Amino acid sequence: MLSANQLKPYKATTSPTIAGKYSGKKVLCSAQALPVFNNLISLAKKGNHWAGMVVRGIEGLSSGKLHLDNIYIEEKKSLAYGKGAFHIVLPGVTASLEELPNGSYILQRIKADDNYQKLQEDSRRPGLWRVNKNKIPEIQKDGLILKKEYRPVVISDMANDDARLVAEKVREDLIKTDGTVKNMVKNNGFDMHYTPGGSGIIGLKKAKSALATSKDANIMQSAMLLANTMYQARNTEGVLWYSDWGGSAVLTRAMEILHHEKNITLGNHSIYMNRPTTKASYALELGEKLGLTPNAKGMKTGLNYKEVVGNILVSDVTASGSLKTTAFGIGTAGAAFAIAGASVTVSGLVGIAGAMFFVGSAVKSGTKSLSGKKYK
Repeated sequence: MLSANQLKPYKATTSPTIAGKYSGKKVLCSAQALPVFNNLISLAKKGNHWAGMVVRGIEGLSSGKLHLDNIYIEEKKSLAYGKGAFHIVLPGVTASLEELPNGSYILQRIKADDNYQKLQEDSRRPGLWRVNKNKIPEIQKDGLILKKEYRPVVISDMANDDARLVAEKVREDLIKTDGTVKNMVKNNGFDMHYTPGGSGIIGLKKAKSALATSKDANIMQSAMLLANTMYQARNTEGVLWYSDWGGSAVLTRAMEILHHEKNITLGNHSIYMNRPTTKASYALELGEKLGLTPNAKGMKTGLNYKEVVGNILVSDVTASGSLKTTAFGIGTAGAAFAIAGASVTVSGLVGIAGAMFFVGSAVKSGTKSLSGKKYK
């Protein structure tokens, strides 16, 4: 939140330069924010991957663009001087900055959770876990997947369950993908990107609304970590990015982050979405732009209401999971029914009630495809 003293011009010369001293835009730091920033630098030098990612993200402003590792702009406000003030959001960090008349930035405030990695271990923050062939999960503090060719990486749905339990459950569906994946998992295990904070994701808001609620912010920050993991794995041959249910939302947002950067390709990787609850067509389109190859058809779908609603969502979902307002055009209605492999002719608009009636009528013929995921 902006304070009254921010209405007065800030004397940039009184603040130390923390980035861009010799090239690029200067990033300065206020006396109030400097102790926190210096503590992050100290943690990074001791090998704390999270702190290093935060420091690189803030220092990346000197290049004049958003940094991959990763900054998200939450809000921008006009000031009586300078160019404006804005907030940047990284995993476990929120910072307030101002852009000064000369084009430099000043870090006014920063709030950082230096216990972030311990919270990841306790399944209270997003993080990467490694599950070995003996089915034992372990947090990966560096956020890096195993550098082994044809490595499966699961992006789990947002969950209330402990990451260790989720890892056990997602493995059951992962090994059903195909024989090759099954053998890889049995011989070498897999990696899993875990997101805590809720019992699943249905639909994905537009990027400009990605921080509207605490749940949205959690999805965004999880996606930032995943984007960093994907970027660091770009030279590992044959990685399979496998989203499970609402994990499709985190994967989609991560691919958006990567796509907005230049010259990033994942051409030797593949994508597969198991029962996606967000628009699969959009995710596959993003994947194609990044060079990802669909594994088989690229997805496995069923008729669970979360899948139907998530794939045709055009407005926000309420806490109860019902739509505030919605209407489907003929194209999206057809896409919704196509989840079941049905051929349907639609004229005019189809409401959510009609779509859900169709799902209900399919229960007798497709009970298995209506089953939900095994964790919450």
